[in-house]
Amino acid sequence: MKNWIIAALVAVIAVGGAMAVFASSRTVDRVVEVRFYERVDDPSENHISIRARGGPWTLVEVPEAQGHSTSGRYTRADFAVVLPVRVPGPDEFPVGTAESSGHWSISRYYDAIYDTVTVVATLSPEAAISREWTGSEHDNSYAQVYCSPDGLHALIYWDKSIFGPLTPSPFATLRSVSTVWRIDGGPPVSERWLTATFSQATFAQYPSEFVTAILGKSTLVIRINPSNAEDHTLTLDVSGLADVMGNLPCYPR
Repeated sequence: MKNWIIAALVAVIAVGGAMAVFASSRTVDRVVEVRFYERVDDPSENHISIRARGGPWTLVEVPEAQGHSTSGRYTRADFAVVLPVRVPGPDEFPVGTAESSGHWSISRYYDAIYDTVTVVATLSPEAAISREWTGSEHDNSYAQVYCSPDGLHALIYWDKSIFGPLTPSPFATLRSVSTVWRIDGGPPVSERWLTATFSQATFAQYPSEFVTAILGKSTLVIRINPSNAEDHTLTLDVSGLADVMGNLPCYPR
């Protein structure tokens, strides 16, 4: 594969970074995925496709080499890419400070050690429209969005162990689960979410992006596929989050 394709990768990543900042200083994580193709019977023929996470792949025409790097050891080709990514602006989904809206409610917990207040937005179990997995008679699945010292978090509590308990180990252990979610019939987003140590909850991989996607919307369908287990599909009425989200100081706006 031609060496200068690495320069193209840097250009694409730069485009992704530029898209992360928009009006009124709100910042949303945006992942740009890059895929390289090399023809099996002709390794000199290469192609690049890019997409915003969960979106359609866009084939990028790779130009011919246009010059040399500063060191003179590589040929290079420069090009710019614009991805059609739309992120809700602050005027489209303004956040409010109501204490409750829809099935969402705000709770506050004071930490006497660090003298801080943790603000939590909780979506009650009554918001569940349907649950599809063995043992779905359990009726306490819910969602939470909250602030911690390291930023914003979003989780789904499934009310059922999706993994066996962690084996005691002197080393830190992180496990993730294949997750697909969609909002109001929009395109599915595939990610890997971390699982809680008690094995009954999953944490959003990109919480700011996940929360922004929910604001102003109604129905969330989320599915996880634990290793060696059945799919778990949960449908939630998430309307009203924008009315209470202004209580969470860690949400960028």
